[in-house]
Amino acid sequence: MREYRKYAITMAAFSAALYAAFIVAAFGVLSLLLNRDVINEADAGALLGPIMVTTAVLALVWVILSAVLRSPERLTQIPPLPIFVSGIAAYLGYCISGGVVYSLGAGELFRSVTFIGAEMTSPFAIAIAVSGWLIAFLFFLVLLAKPAGSGAPEWPWEKNDNN
Repeated sequence: MREYRKYAITMAAFSAALYAAFIVAAFGVLSLLLNRDVINEADAGALLGPIMVTTAVLALVWVILSAVLRSPERLTQIPPLPIFVSGIAAYLGYCISGGVVYSLGAGELFRSVTFIGAEMTSPFAIAIAVSGWLIAFLFFLVLLAKPAGSGAPEWPWEKNDNN
């Protein structure tokens, strides 16, 4: 079980990198197609977007890893609830962290509420949720594809033939 958990943690790290790449690609394509900036606020600052994306990535990794590490045994099927929750957690983490950081920079609490409301309906936040669901599904699919007890791959001459 220890090897399985190490494998899950490694896969979660790769999933986080893939998720960040999906977000950057989705934001670029949506920004070009819609002719719109990802964050419309002129006084938002350069760090707001990366903080929001980092929060979304961390939320996704936290949900998928907690689903695997809290399980007393290996997963035998793809769990739909953690997949759904991971997309929602990433979506909420993206929107709420943006509102909090934006209000800290602006110094007004009400502006965070309007910022969060505007972000929740933006196509960029929806892309966060959809790509989160996709990455979580792929994480569990790859995790289930690893057979029990399989170690490192071997060359044909390294295998112990008992024929």
